[in-house]
Amino acid sequence: MYKRRARVLFWHPTDPAKARYAATLAGSLGADWLEARADATDRAWPDLLIALDCHTLPEIPRAEHTQGKYWSLPQDQWEVALRARILSVIGGFRLLARMDRSPAPGHATARFDKTPRLG
Repeated sequence: MYKRRARVLFWHPTDPAKARYAATLAGSLGADWLEARADATDRAWPDLLIALDCHTLPEIPRAEHTQGKYWSLPQDQWEVALRARILSVIGGFRLLARMDRSPAPGHATARFDKTPRLG
């Protein structure tokens, strides 16, 4: 299903360190499934733009193919909420791959048994 890892750009309107933290966390949690950045210089690069601490999708230039999401995070324990959100994105990738029994991008075989079960 996936020919390459998804490209995710994290963006924050006032705190670039929070976006860098999100990119680092996403890379450590889901390196098989996504490539994450916080550097917004190349607007054509990402498949998904995630705006942090926003209540609507900001009006920032992005490529036509780039999907946009916005995550409003709580003031306290925002790291916990961010981790949960990132894990849900990775879980979505895994679920889609499981539907067609494909491996993570770059893996020759799936990590689960594809043998049909009888009975």
